[in-house]
Amino acid sequence: MSKGGVEERLQALEAKEEIRELFNRYGFSADTGEARLWSEVWATDAVYDRADGSIAGRDAFFQSIESPDGVHKRLIEGPGSVHATGPLTIAVDGDTAWAEGPALVWVRKDEGYAVFSLSYNHWDLQRREGRWEIVRRIGRPVGPGGALEVYRNWKAGPG
Repeated sequence: MSKGGVEERLQALEAKEEIRELFNRYGFSADTGEARLWSEVWATDAVYDRADGSIAGRDAFFQSIESPDGVHKRLIEGPGSVHATGPLTIAVDGDTAWAEGPALVWVRKDEGYAVFSLSYNHWDLQRREGRWEIVRRIGRPVGPGGALEVYRNWKAGPG
């Protein structure tokens, strides 16, 4: 029982690798404070649904990293940070995909590091003009019911 031809399977593997690289750029551009690069991993109409609110639109993503008075500059990038995403489960269907897995942000604290955030996540992605971008992210802090809430919100769909 074949799950598609060799060419089809190769395209899916290449897409998964491109998506993993997207998440690496996501983290590294956030750690270095590169607001333009970070905001460009998101679709122009993307939404990040967080437990404490949401961010919508590429301009808002840019400002969330760029603002000198924002949480990112003061509490994450400022002291020094490392964003890590995964391990990820990725499913590709042509020019759309989804990924699920944890995301962890460490920040420098005193002589060591502390966890700033640890979350369960679901991402919807789309390939537009030959490149992958995040269309929607649902993230909830690790804790009782957090993973189930991500699952339910994902199944409910956008909106």
